[in-house]
Amino acid sequence: MYPAQLASPYLDRLSAAAAQRYKALGIVRDDPDRPMKIAALNSEAFGAPVVLFCYLDRTMGPGQWGDAGMYLQTVMLLLRAEGLHSCPQVMWTMYRKTVSQIVGADDGLVLFCGVAVGFEKEGVPRLRTGRADMTETVSFIGV
Repeated sequence: MYPAQLASPYLDRLSAAAAQRYKALGIVRDDPDRPMKIAALNSEAFGAPVVLFCYLDRTMGPGQWGDAGMYLQTVMLLLRAEGLHSCPQVMWTMYRKTVSQIVGADDGLVLFCGVAVGFEKEGVPRLRTGRADMTETVSFIGV
């Protein structure tokens, strides 16, 4: 799901966000069953009743992958307008062969991600993971 050579600061941010997310879900870092619990939550789409799978034609390049991300953001905003919540899940790509068999996707398609869709669970605290400051993530060139 992530580049093999993911380095700082990206790896640090990813690790910190994951730790915050799973701690909020009751999974602490030193739990020996942590990997299994995380896999179970993800594969159960965090309890969502629906998962949308987004595929791209295998011949598409980085530009079209970016388009797909922007398209999914629009879909997710439209879902919110209808009172639904969603969560993009790249983890489904680890099971791309099984997912493709189940949904009937042919070999000319590549799984981009899944998107869990459902109503917000009442009484569950909202989780906001930390974010890097914009000065650390954005460069304005020519300004």
